[in-house]
Amino acid sequence: MNVHYPMETFSTGSALTVLVHRSVSREEEQKFLKVLQALLGEFNRISGTLGSHVFRREMGDRVEFSILQSFFDESAHQAWRKSPGFERWLREVAPEKPTPGHLRRYSGMEALFVSAKTPGAPLRWKMALLMLAAVFPFSLAINLWFAPVLARMSAVIGSLVTSIVMVLLMTYVIVPILTWLFVGWLKTED
Repeated sequence: MNVHYPMETFSTGSALTVLVHRSVSREEEQKFLKVLQALLGEFNRISGTLGSHVFRREMGDRVEFSILQSFFDESAHQAWRKSPGFERWLREVAPEKPTPGHLRRYSGMEALFVSAKTPGAPLRWKMALLMLAAVFPFSLAINLWFAPVLARMSAVIGSLVTSIVMVLLMTYVIVPILTWLFVGWLKTED
């Protein structure tokens, strides 16, 4: 069986999440779950992986699984792709007939909010608290360090520059790092 596992390219150094959808018949479900559990165990042992989530949805006589795998960066993702477990993943977990959109990758802040309404996703209050912990000190630092430069600009230009710097750093640096540091806390239900 030749399975296609399409990948998009993201810049090195940013956290990413891979989402794979797989549909199996109800008769295949238990066998599929055993294989999936074993392979996710291998996945979680690879350095740089940030965990995985599996979501199950019944669709008539079939069951759809959505599998989220999180990585600290592209090199951790490549380590998984080069592992023996990934070869088995392609044979036994990846969709037999991939459809457009069966695999999506998220990086930066979008990975944090990818499935807020999905069972097992981080609680909104935890995500909000994490964002506050990121935004407040960073906003304070920008205002203190760059106040003389910003004071010489118009309010609109100063706000625009501040906003651009904050959004880029939050999306590609600060939130991925905080997500990685607090992944265990984000996963708990309390």
